[in-house]
Amino acid sequence: MDGFHSTECLYKIEKNHAVITACRSFDTRAWIPEAIGGYPVEEIAPYAFSAERRSEPEGIWTVNEEAAGRGETGTPPRLEGLRLKELHLPSSMKKIGQYAFYNCEEWEKIYFYGSLRDFGAGAFTGCKKLGYVDVTMEPGVKSGLKDIITELRQEVKVDYRIRENGECYLAAKLIFPEFYEEAVENTPARIISCVTHGSGHFYRYTFDGKEIKFRDYDAQFANLILTDREELCVQMAVNRLRYPYSLAAEHREAYENYLSGHKLAAARLALKGQDMELLKWVLDASEFSREDLEEAVKAADELKYPEGLSFLMDYRHERFKPKRKRFEL
Repeated sequence: MDGFHSTECLYKIEKNHAVITACRSFDTRAWIPEAIGGYPVEEIAPYAFSAERRSEPEGIWTVNEEAAGRGETGTPPRLEGLRLKELHLPSSMKKIGQYAFYNCEEWEKIYFYGSLRDFGAGAFTGCKKLGYVDVTMEPGVKSGLKDIITELRQEVKVDYRIRENGECYLAAKLIFPEFYEEAVENTPARIISCVTHGSGHFYRYTFDGKEIKFRDYDAQFANLILTDREELCVQMAVNRLRYPYSLAAEHREAYENYLSGHKLAAARLALKGQDMELLKWVLDASEFSREDLEEAVKAADELKYPEGLSFLMDYRHERFKPKRKRFEL
């Protein structure tokens, strides 16, 4: 809530809804409200967060009453271009204008709802660091997730939430790997062909219209393990097994088999992120031998994670307690 009150919005009213034309804040995060002056906030105007807009935005600034109450003075800087790091959109939001985030090169995270389905051309052009997407869906509603993912070529992590019957829960954690295209020239034939590198290209084709097909998404794992790095494959398997929304039996088996053969990499992933909950899950999901635990202990020490090191040592002791010698007279 603090972030919400730190954001001031420049807005105008069009067709009984509010359109955000710019934001300003001392923070690098923007929270857009559900409504302004009784009007639902449904649209982000073209170039609203871009520092390369062609003209000054028009509208009325919202009043940051909480900041005034805290004694803060002065006009906060415009939240655009390289200043934007994180954006939270309301469930009322329906449309993003063209080039709204053009060259927001430091932008990292976006939070939005399934009601957002209309994106203008080039809205995410130049957003090279946007790597986390949090989308909240409602049953039967198709979102603009595809529009965002297909615009980005870098690796993107997605938290896929579902809201129904007044409850919201994390249903799936997805990863869309990076990909890039390379122009290769065949000089004798005077032909230039385009070669695509990376498995992310295939993952972005797992949408049917605006709806992600989880069966198609999971089917790409066989290709991923042939073309991408072990850490990414492990993270993919762990995510789908921990949050198995719409996970078919054959794909569950494929993820389990891979994790079984790469359990040390999974443990290292948890240790690297200092994620105790994930570490416990990995130990429960796979069978670790004494030698495996020895390697995990070494990894915890190397990664300077004392809590994980202590837990693994205790776990190893409990799992492989030395047998007491019995003496008979």
